[in-house]
Amino acid sequence: MTKPLSTRPSFPDFYAGPYREEHQHSVTIALHMAGTLSGLALLVASATVIAPLWALLFPVVHVVPGLIGHRLFERNDAVGDLRLTRTDFPLIWFVAANHRMVWDIVRGRW
Repeated sequence: MTKPLSTRPSFPDFYAGPYREEHQHSVTIALHMAGTLSGLALLVASATVIAPLWALLFPVVHVVPGLIGHRLFERNDAVGDLRLTRTDFPLIWFVAANHRMVWDIVRGRW
């Protein structure tokens, strides 16, 4: 069941708590980084070099490597393997947290 907005933590609380707790394995983190950076590269390439319709693949390129990491290396029975069905936090927070994680790793703050 979805939590009411008033009882949900803020995005910074989500990122510092549940998101970081579910991203401890180095291979999962590396796969998230690969997916996030590949997805961003695809968006840039589709806007400049290849056909713009390729940008429609962004969600697949961005998400699938991380899901593979969670399936193979960082299992969480409480959450399940297909994390796209989660309702405890807004899905956009997971996308934003992936980008924030990559940025934090690049800055040496992970």
